[in-house]
Amino acid sequence: MTRERRRATAMEVAKLAGVSQSAVSRCFTDGASVSPQMRARVLEAAERLAYRPNAIARSLTTQRTNLVGVVMGDLDGPFQPYLFEALTRGLATLGKQPLLLRGDPADGLGGASMAALDYQVDAVIVTAGSVSPTTVRAVMELGAPLLLYGRAVEQDGVDSICCDNRLGATLVAEALVASGHHRIAYLAGRPTAFSEQERNAAFRVALNGLGVPLIALGQGDYGYDSGYREALRLLGGDPRPDAIFCGNDVMAFGALDAARTALGLRVPEDVSIVGFDDVPMAAWPSFALTTIHNPVDSIVTTLMGMLERRLAEPQAGPVLHRPAPRLVRRGSARL
Repeated sequence: MTRERRRATAMEVAKLAGVSQSAVSRCFTDGASVSPQMRARVLEAAERLAYRPNAIARSLTTQRTNLVGVVMGDLDGPFQPYLFEALTRGLATLGKQPLLLRGDPADGLGGASMAALDYQVDAVIVTAGSVSPTTVRAVMELGAPLLLYGRAVEQDGVDSICCDNRLGATLVAEALVASGHHRIAYLAGRPTAFSEQERNAAFRVALNGLGVPLIALGQGDYGYDSGYREALRLLGGDPRPDAIFCGNDVMAFGALDAARTALGLRVPEDVSIVGFDDVPMAAWPSFALTTIHNPVDSIVTTLMGMLERRLAEPQAGPVLHRPAPRLVRRGSARL
């Protein structure tokens, strides 16, 4: 019978290195004062014993777990995993680990946000949906910073960052009209989503300002199936749209497949299809999707700076960032 290997302790490392146990603790604490010679002896002893510091025990001393609760809604499409990977890389640069919590957009993600606090996380990042005022107050009262990704909120104690959805939708409207499209439809995402509300409203306003009314509206749910289904309905209408702007890339993928395979239309000669987000799949040759680039990597970098600031200055005023997106022209649209 194989015996389970016992984990080495800080006391054993201290004994082998000939230092105190507190010296071992300092050697594994960022910013702690310790001489290079002592650190070298401790690290050599730790390597010989295969020692790793106990994060839970260390958190009792530092009052930091280095865990950050990351609350996400739907995980089915490509955007959320892409975002989570970027957040994981960003948190690693701060020496922190994500604690992923699945939230239900129907309850405003409040339950998942509160569940994060059960793990004594250093902060909570909510990446989808909305957070109720009750949840915001509860998080603040417990001392955990709350940061929102994908929703713009101006409220004390809450930092938020969100792509400028209105600018992105306006860029699409201007490009479509400038290239001669006059029968333009919009395929909407989940109506309760903050990004959907901004994209939908701004697209309509921009078209009206250009003298080109929206001829048809589809109602999707950000999923591929809804994009496929609604594109079939929109493209079966009279007059048939010569362009469809989709509220995200995944619905645009469904719309592309519906137009090409089910209806035998030429894209972009018969109909232009445009998405929003620019997930990695959008560049695949089979899609070659014209879309709005949502600058996830730069947003995450900024978000990490916001997190560092909030942890260092808990009483600092709220921060709101609205980074600008850009139009990426590929083969799915005549632009």
